Amino acid sequence: MKSHHSRSGRVPELLAPAGNIATALAAYQSGADAVYFGLDKYNARIPAENFSVRDLSRIADYAKGHGKKYYLTFNTLIKQDELEDAARQLEIIARYEPDALIVQDIGIVRLLRELFPSVPVHASTQMGIHNSAGVSVARDLGIERVILERQVTLEELETIVQSSPLEIEVFIHGALCCSLSGRCLFSSWIGGWSGNRGRCKQPCRRRYYSSGNGGKRGGFYFSTQDLYTLDLIPELKRIGVDSLKIEGRLKKPDYVQNVVSAYRMMIDAPEGEPETVLNRAKQVLAGSFGRRWSHGFASSGDMKTVLQADSVGVSGLLIGNAAGLQDGRLRIDLSRKLHVGDRIRVQKSDGQEGPSFTVRGMENRGRDVKSCSSGVVFIPVEGEIPSHGKIYKISQSVKRAGPPVESLNEFVPRAEIGLQVSIARSAITVAVHDAAGEEHLRWTQSIELEEAQKHSIDPDEVKRVFNSAGIDSLRTGHIDVQLEPGLFMPPSLLKQLRRDFQGYAAEALKDIQLKEAGESVEARLQKLLTVPGIRNQSKPGRISSSGRTPRNFGRSTNVDDLYSFTEKSEEVELPHFCSETALDAVRTRIEKAVEAGIRRFRVTDIYQFDLLRRYPDIGIRAGFPMPVTNSLAVQELERLGAGGSQAWIELDRKGIEELVEASSLPIEIYRYGRPFILATRARVAAEGLITDPRGKKFLLEYSPSDKVSYLYPIEILRIPEIPGTDEYWDFRKEGRGEKVFSSFNFDTEYV
Repeated sequence: MKSHHSRSGRVPELLAPAGNIATALAAYQSGADAVYFGLDKYNARIPAENFSVRDLSRIADYAKGHGKKYYLTFNTLIKQDELEDAARQLEIIARYEPDALIVQDIGIVRLLRELFPSVPVHASTQMGIHNSAGVSVARDLGIERVILERQVTLEELETIVQSSPLEIEVFIHGALCCSLSGRCLFSSWIGGWSGNRGRCKQPCRRRYYSSGNGGKRGGFYFSTQDLYTLDLIPELKRIGVDSLKIEGRLKKPDYVQNVVSAYRMMIDAPEGEPETVLNRAKQVLAGSFGRRWSHGFASSGDMKTVLQADSVGVSGLLIGNAAGLQDGRLRIDLSRKLHVGDRIRVQKSDGQEGPSFTVRGMENRGRDVKSCSSGVVFIPVEGEIPSHGKIYKISQSVKRAGPPVESLNEFVPRAEIGLQVSIARSAITVAVHDAAGEEHLRWTQSIELEEAQKHSIDPDEVKRVFNSAGIDSLRTGHIDVQLEPGLFMPPSLLKQLRRDFQGYAAEALKDIQLKEAGESVEARLQKLLTVPGIRNQSKPGRISSSGRTPRNFGRSTNVDDLYSFTEKSEEVELPHFCSETALDAVRTRIEKAVEAGIRRFRVTDIYQFDLLRRYPDIGIRAGFPMPVTNSLAVQELERLGAGGSQAWIELDRKGIEELVEASSLPIEIYRYGRPFILATRARVAAEGLITDPRGKKFLLEYSPSDKVSYLYPIEILRIPEIPGTDEYWDFRKEGRGEKVFSSFNFDTEYV
């Protein structure tokens, strides 16, 4: 386990976003140690330009040739019928040896671990890990780095880092989501565009009206300011965070170039000169165009100000007003400088981001000009552009950094080898086999190991060290480790043994003809999906919340939350969000529930598996907002100790039915209730009933138990019965005489 003292003060990785290959090159040239990007599917920024496989090949070659890293985003929820296609895409990605895949879906974590074990996995912020218990479970899943929930405070972060066995990554700059990550259904509920599938329409940026506090008033209640932490970099370095991440895969190269340059300056600032460097870095950062800056959720005080209801939450620098369209040209009354090549947005007053475009030409006083600082200009436009509104500059033309894209070479994939590492008291043996399982080399070296006084050899550490034992045109794939128990090996010796093996194998394997895998990835996936003894679900039960039993139920389980259970409660639901400082209190409440005779617990976040480890005789069921969209996710929950799972609430009928058919555990559906569609630690300047400009209504409530504000739809979710499922009926937020219902995505396609 890593200690706080060994991490504190070291230089963290600077990680930059890339929506295309030109942006990736600009980031590297400006000082980024690594970039992250997505392909055209299964990533949380579908609207971004994204990378082709050829782009992936070229950036892989460039990064590996220049001592840089790159990470692929595979951070959306995957439906059952997408698993085969996802596996094929992962097979392609694995050939280009990414330094890690960033993943939200625990089913994909399982798929990678079983089929592509050489690919390191980072837990996406969309996985919502927000405390040390969650980090502990991430280690059990085989994850190497956790990208923490963005609503973790600095105080909580320090405690998490101190005990973390994994690398920790945090966001340091860019746009913030109002909702806790992976918990937001807002865009999906109002229009079917899911943020968990990379298609968020940002309803949080719109204007809403509240009838609370005695009068109707409008405001941008859920629109956050942008995150800015230049002045917090010394503190993040002291804490020992491993990676500092910039948000912005929808941004252009000039934005990324400026932001990376500014943060590189602060990370590399000499001791004793932080203020001088900070002032220079701020000047560089001023060349990027975002929303108003804030420290996000860094402290309880910041949570009170990160939302500013009276401010239109749009990004960019206000430079003027649109004053009408004429003959395909937009008239703009300028108040700040605009240059041909700059990118601008025409913004209406409702707060929803308007269309943006690049300025290709400009006329002022009847003459074509390259730039203008004030006065009236006319800009040629195409498509549907609002004729009136505010004009924001969102990027400006700059000299691009990096080599021309067309000059980049493509990466040559290497053949894969597998290793079997056996360590005994007096010898280490490493066997090498190809993808088809045929052994080609067996290397043995004598050693002398002693009994372990505290820590025995960690098989995961052996895998990590030997995973870097690639040999020229070969890369390391699956590693099987066999250890004689109770032995201690110094880390320096393990690394030396890996180097000795590597030197021997490089010569011995140079003329070996390796065989490809005997089975296709589809065949290997089917083996993984085929689970013997799938439980009989022909007699589903019905589960209700708040102790109320619907009519005609064969049986019911009364579900109460952890803060309100009694001895009559049959099942206790654990809080989906638990700050680091509240962990001990939740542990105590769980212990009291067990002492009261409760033997059924409903987990709503992965951190809870860590808290329930000490109670082997309890039953565990996963429920909302734990996202389960495929049978591999179910298998992973079963491995963690769950005996049943709720289908993800966003799934359509087909997605639920396919999950039920393939699941190794009983599947439950959220059949009736009012689920929250947004949850935030920020202070929201509204309460009760709120309305959007089209008259759609929502309920906003603050929960004092978990100190989170929740947004609920006015409609009650109600879907039909599905044969072979258990049912969950939630009455906790039901009012009298409910008459407005929604089937959510059930009767449409979950996209």
